[in-house]
Amino acid sequence: MKRCATFFLSAFCAVLSLTHAHAAGDKLWVASNGSSASTSCSYAAPCQSLQQAVLLAGSGSEINCVDNVAAAGALIDRPLTINCEGVLATNGQKSSTAAVDPISIRLMNANDTVVLRGLQLNFVGSQQLIAFYQTGTLVLDRVHIGGSALSGVLFAPDSPAHLIVKDSMIDTNGSGGGGAGVRVVPSGTGSALVTLERVAVTGNVFGVAIDGTNSTAGINATISNSTMSSNVNDGIIAVTSAGHAPIGVMVADSRSINNAYGIRSIGPNVTVRVDNSKVIGNGTGLAVSGGAALLSAGNNTVEANGTNGVFTGSFSLK
Repeated sequence: MKRCATFFLSAFCAVLSLTHAHAAGDKLWVASNGSSASTSCSYAAPCQSLQQAVLLAGSGSEINCVDNVAAAGALIDRPLTINCEGVLATNGQKSSTAAVDPISIRLMNANDTVVLRGLQLNFVGSQQLIAFYQTGTLVLDRVHIGGSALSGVLFAPDSPAHLIVKDSMIDTNGSGGGGAGVRVVPSGTGSALVTLERVAVTGNVFGVAIDGTNSTAGINATISNSTMSSNVNDGIIAVTSAGHAPIGVMVADSRSINNAYGIRSIGPNVTVRVDNSKVIGNGTGLAVSGGAALLSAGNNTVEANGTNGVFTGSFSLK
C-alpha cells in the first residue's frame, strides 16, 4: 500500500491500517470490557465491539464472544463466522434511537458465506435486527432474535442468495401492520433459496413472509420441522404479482397454529406445497387468491380454525 501523502488522508489511512489485520482463518475475541484500541482482538486483549473485530478479521476468520457484547452497527462485508455459543446473554442491544441495523450483511461474492451462531439479539428500535442485502449465503444457527419494530430477519438480496436458519427462535418482531419474524423480499434480479429447519417463529406481526413483488427472479423456500404460532397476521404467507418472481414453498412436518391465517398463497406463479403438517387454531387455516396454488400431500391436519379453508389440489411425494 502506498504511504499516505497528506494530512487529510491520515485518518483514512489509520482506518485502513486496522482493516484485515488478521489472516484468513484466525480467531478473534470480543468482550464487553474489551478495548476500542485493540488491534489484535486476542483473548487476552479482546476488542470492544463486533464492528471493530469485523474490520480486523480476514476472510474466513471466526469472531468469538467472551460475554454480552453490543452488536449495533456491525456491517459484515466478507465471509466469516460470529460465534457466541455458550454466552448466556450475548448481543443485547436496547435502543429506540439507533439509525442502523444491528447486523447488516453485504457480501460481494456469490460463493461467500456468513455464519452467525449462538447470538441473542434483543433490540427495541425501528431497524431490522439482521439484514442481508446483496449476494452469497447467510447461515443463522441457534440464534434468538426478537423485539424489532420491523423484521427480525430481512433477507433482501439483489443477486442470487441463500438463507439458512436452523434450531432458532424468532419472536415479537414488527409493529402496527408491518414487520415479520423472517421477511424474504429480493429486489431487481435477485433470487432467493430459503431453508428453515427446526425454527420457532412466534408472536410477530407476520411470521414467515415471502414476497416476490420486487424481483423478477425466483424464490424457493423449504420450511421443515418448524412452528409458526401466535403471529398477528399470517404464520406463513407467500405473495407475488404478475411479471414478478415466481415462488415455490414446501412446508413439511411443521405447524402453523393460533395465527390470524395459517397459510396464505397469493398471486400468479405462487405454489405452496404442504406435507405432514398441522394447521390448527387459526382465524383462517388456508387461504388462496390471485391464481395461486396451495397443494396437499394428503396427510395434513387442518381443523379447529375459525374457517378451515381448502387446498386447491394435491401433489405426490416421490
